[in-house]
Amino acid sequence: MADQIEKRYYAHTKEGRPPEEWQALDEHLKSVAAMALLFADSFNAGDWAYLAGLWHDLGK
Repeated sequence: MADQIEKRYYAHTKEGRPPEEWQALDEHLKSVAAMALLFADSFNAGDWAYLAGLWHDLGK
């Protein structure tokens, strides 16, 4: 059976700091999505804003 390798992707890294202090991409995307939803709920666009928050780094 082949060994599985888990890849970690990072949104933000800090020069000179250990990887444990870097912001994981999934954490970053969920955080941005939640903030976007809260902001856009006031004009009834929370669901769209949540999706935009999840996808805002797509292609980087």
